[in-house]
Amino acid sequence: MAAKPTTPASAPAPKTGKLTVMPLETFFPKQQSGSVLVFDARPGFVSAFGKIPGAISWPRGDFEKHLSDHEPQIREAKTSGKTVVIYCTDLACPDARAVAEKLVARGHDISILEGGYATWKEAGMPTE
Repeated sequence: MAAKPTTPASAPAPKTGKLTVMPLETFFPKQQSGSVLVFDARPGFVSAFGKIPGAISWPRGDFEKHLSDHEPQIREAKTSGKTVVIYCTDLACPDARAVAEKLVARGHDISILEGGYATWKEAGMPTE
């Protein structure tokens, strides 16, 4: 009797993270208390004109270039109970969603700031 061919054990599918949208009313207290890790997905030259205090510039176009720098920060934030939030210019800006989706595919839970920097600024919040 011939041996049955063996099929290779399939590798487990990588765990996908969760993508959520966070309104300013939820984000602001978290930002003030330091319970968020914030990334600015806008192009670097735009971020230079003003950003949410404490935000780390991570332009969409530089995602791969800075992944090895920022992924350990994301893991550390998760370990310490922080929420990772990404924002871009406004509701129409696709950059935050693009960065967030790439991170979610890598297993990270990510929130997008609803309305982005425009909503923050229109609310009269501080900038740096």
